[in-house]
Amino acid sequence: MRPLSIVLWLIQLILIIHVLKSGRSRYWIMILLFMPMIGGLAYLVIELIPAFAGSISGQRAVRNVKQTLNPGAELRQHEAAWNQSPNVDNGRRYAEALLVSGKTDEAETIINQALKGLFKTEPTLLLLKARLAFEKGRTADVVETLEILQEHNPDFRSAEAHLLYARALEAEQRIDDAKREYSAVSAYFPGVEARYRLGMCLAVAGNHKAARSEFESILNDAKTAPPHFRKSQKVWLEAVKQVLAES
Repeated sequence: MRPLSIVLWLIQLILIIHVLKSGRSRYWIMILLFMPMIGGLAYLVIELIPAFAGSISGQRAVRNVKQTLNPGAELRQHEAAWNQSPNVDNGRRYAEALLVSGKTDEAETIINQALKGLFKTEPTLLLLKARLAFEKGRTADVVETLEILQEHNPDFRSAEAHLLYARALEAEQRIDDAKREYSAVSAYFPGVEARYRLGMCLAVAGNHKAARSEFESILNDAKTAPPHFRKSQKVWLEAVKQVLAES
């Protein structure tokens, strides 16, 4: 058998294994077996590419490719949309693009322009404003902005905003308030970061026993978590291990 044929059949085998593991229709197995090249291309185009493009990692990869091929194109696109129609959505997208580009002063200007009139308490813009203030070290502004957000949008629920609020409280030396908020957000935050920061805050407060218990609980829970969760949380799990090793 020629080397090319071997490679093609190995690719087909990998695709068949993917069909079985991903739970896709078994008809794909027949197609891949009896139409090796055409079937493989069809599976790639119909199943794999759309799934990858729709995933977070796929979207990030597409953005990176676009940025490499045409740097600044996305920023210019959002700028044009904002200039044409300065509404909340365009303002948020343009400000986020400016933040990604490191243009924090320009982003702050756009946010403040968008936060006017009927939209002066729009929650997504206020959250973006709080994020920007945190990056600039203005943690008192973060606390104030997020409290305004909560006051005027009581039904708005965001784990990101809640964690940011707790971090700002801690930075403002309001440790008891920070512990309470870290504890609350840890109950629903989609990852390890909130629990890690809760443990660190407990340690800052001098409650080292409770902090160690929280860190050990994080690692115990991770042992029974799915592999993809442990992989996505590797940075925080390693940070927990490091803290325990040093304590």
